[in-house]
Amino acid sequence: MTEQDTAAALKHLLGTKPTFRLSELQKDLGYGQSLERLAGEIRPHLDGLGLTIRSAGDDYVIGRTEERFAVDEAGREREIAFFRNPEVPDYIQRLIEGYIGKKTGKSADDPVVLDRIANAILAQKSRYWKEQQVSYRKAYPVLGYLAYHAPVYLVQFEHILWQVIGQGLAKPHMRILDLGTGPGVVPLAVIDLFSRVGNGSAEVYAVERSDEHLEAYNALVPAAAEAKGNAVQVHRPIRGDIGTLAAGDLPDRIDLMVFSNVLNELRHLDIDRRADLVVGLADHLAPDGTIVVVEPADLANAIAMRRTARAIADRGLTIHSPCSFVWCTACNPARCWTFEQKGDIRPTRLMGRLAGGKDGYRFVNVDIKYSSALLRKAPETQHAYRVPAGAKFVRFSHLHRHRDRKINVVAALMSGNLGDKRTKVYKVCDGTPAEPTYAVAPATLRGTNRDALEGLAYGAIVQFYGVLVRFNRDHDAYNLVILPGTRIEPVERPTGAGAGTKTGQAHGESASH
Repeated sequence: MTEQDTAAALKHLLGTKPTFRLSELQKDLGYGQSLERLAGEIRPHLDGLGLTIRSAGDDYVIGRTEERFAVDEAGREREIAFFRNPEVPDYIQRLIEGYIGKKTGKSADDPVVLDRIANAILAQKSRYWKEQQVSYRKAYPVLGYLAYHAPVYLVQFEHILWQVIGQGLAKPHMRILDLGTGPGVVPLAVIDLFSRVGNGSAEVYAVERSDEHLEAYNALVPAAAEAKGNAVQVHRPIRGDIGTLAAGDLPDRIDLMVFSNVLNELRHLDIDRRADLVVGLADHLAPDGTIVVVEPADLANAIAMRRTARAIADRGLTIHSPCSFVWCTACNPARCWTFEQKGDIRPTRLMGRLAGGKDGYRFVNVDIKYSSALLRKAPETQHAYRVPAGAKFVRFSHLHRHRDRKINVVAALMSGNLGDKRTKVYKVCDGTPAEPTYAVAPATLRGTNRDALEGLAYGAIVQFYGVLVRFNRDHDAYNLVILPGTRIEPVERPTGAGAGTKTGQAHGESASH
């Protein structure tokens, strides 16, 4: 094998995909030695080719060296402070109140206007729970959306965009496409976050079919971008149905493609057809672009979202996060009810006015719960960790063999505390379970293990040594009971945005049976 052969093979693979695994290069070269030896031989030549290499379980990932969006310490502190006490910024509240005044010809605090908005919210909630969809063909349903749903969805997407940045998936200049944008909540979140962190820029494209939503979008989003210095360039939204768009209707080389509370409304499409839709639109992604799918956290929508993400992955894209397939298996999400929860937002002024009437609590919406997935064309995932060969861990699909025994397991943390202050319950997953599985810190547990999972990130991978397997017949689920002697070890991530987890080595010890 000559250096020229290696360089040619590297360039060939990069011509077909933005990143690839070293095992693919090994196969192309017909190289008979170990991957570790091949990695050592090519490392001296990667800088000259503008390439990087990093470990990914038992393999390595090679890709181009690209500049990533970096947030300085001051910008990071401002955004973290925002998440500590989140609220819709005053300039966005004023824009929404101004639009209501323009649309109705009356003040946003006019009793008649408030009463009609309140009735629209009640009608939306009733129709949603009956039909799982809402129409926005008239003015007041859109005003109700802006009053009740938009505040939570705005802060929610700032959390998701912050996650994209933190995982190293953002660029200094982002081309963002929001499909089914509604009145422009996602673009407003982009504008707000970029203005707060103080660097970076973006172009925002959007698609929407409702004329009423488009009118609100054109009144709110360009004005917000201008108010914040136009670091985010807003293109005129495209009017159309995302299911019937022609290829020439959309821009190419999109860095971030967003489906926010959209796919669940396509009731006429089954899971496979929703996946086909997303995969078809993914042709407009940049090679290193990211797709965000986010849905409500209720049982039906959260499970449908996971099933859709799995179907998209089966069609060739990669689930980057939050799921981790530590056993290199494809999961079965048929009963996968997982969601992320963030701190409540502060009620907006408009919510406060609506809450002043009868049954006011029905018009206050402040809690952020959502189910989401990031998908990419590139093969790497947020966590590169894979269970090392020979490690003494039990797959969740084998838990039925170990009822009432102590074992070692490794899994991703897929929820916050679902229990209460006494008994703490966390959804965990290793990509293999037939039944839902939970890590449980019982009320009787004392010591550091009681709070060992507090503060860990959603999707973090954790090794448990010596948990007790219990089967919950009432819920057809498994509990992994944390004991005083259980050892809990989060798998560390190396520093630096977007880096994968350390592969590490398991301790290789057996739990007592």
